[in-house]
Amino acid sequence: MKRRLIITAAVIAALAATAAYFRFVPGSTPAGQPPLTRLELADFQQRFRTASDGTRVVAFFSPT
Repeated sequence: MKRRLIITAAVIAALAATAAYFRFVPGSTPAGQPPLTRLELADFQQRFRTASDGTRVVAFFSPT
């Protein structure tokens, strides 16, 4: 029973550490590309409307 508790605690700690890493460590981009930014709705709308004279593509990717 004690072994099962230790394994469960270790798995929960590993999941928490992974979640914290992805939440707090900033992402990076290859050289020559603009830096990553958070997508805010108002900023997105303003940029989308500003680029009305060209082709616009909106793509959403999910890891699932």
